[in-house]
Amino acid sequence: MRSRDVRLAWNIAAAVALLFLGPSVLGIGGSILGARFASLFFSEDQSADSDYLSLSVKLMLENAQLREMAAKSRLYRSMLQYTRMPDITAMVGRVMYRSEGLIRGDLVVDRGSDHGVYTGAVCITSKGLVGIITSVESSSSTVVPITSPAIHVSCITATTGSLGILGSVSGGRLMLEYVDNSADPEIGETVLTSRFGGVYPEGIVVGKVENISEGGQGLDLSLAVSPAVDFERVNEVLILLPGDLAE
Repeated sequence: MRSRDVRLAWNIAAAVALLFLGPSVLGIGGSILGARFASLFFSEDQSADSDYLSLSVKLMLENAQLREMAAKSRLYRSMLQYTRMPDITAMVGRVMYRSEGLIRGDLVVDRGSDHGVYTGAVCITSKGLVGIITSVESSSSTVVPITSPAIHVSCITATTGSLGILGSVSGGRLMLEYVDNSADPEIGETVLTSRFGGVYPEGIVVGKVENISEGGQGLDLSLAVSPAVDFERVNEVLILLPGDLAE
């Protein structure tokens, strides 16, 4: 038989064999390859790696929460440094919303009589004085800011000791009025609460002197004061309370 005929016979035999045995061979081969890939992607080591990844993510989230708590703790400590009265403590109140008011609206916080808050309690932030609580519910309170015409605060300038009464004028601007014209206040001085008012603890930052003018009668001075607190961005306050009333 010639070699060409032999090759033809072998090709026909191979084709017949593949016709009957091909599906079985491919099935077995596919099973082997599938098991191989499964062992690569779903091995016990891979499961352990997945557990480690989940644990790492959990720890990262917990660390983020701890960092946030530490930052708030530092902020609250900086708030408390404004008061020089050792028998005063404070609690944090979150601003829930702003009510309609004469100037920029009052602040409603999530602390009330159930938490020991009372009418007349002073509120501050890390920047300075916010205002005073004028009404209290069981679980909320209303803070009237110092930009309201209803609020007056006895204040003193930090450098020259110029005394006056801080109040709000048109547009919510702050003005330190009735300052003795023999005083020598300076633009840029820090304005603090004084010990003479009887309501606000001494030494709370109120703002800075930005302009000086003569009073209405020409016998005193009026100091325009830029507030230390951005009242439109207040989200939390510290409510100053006597030590035996704080939570």
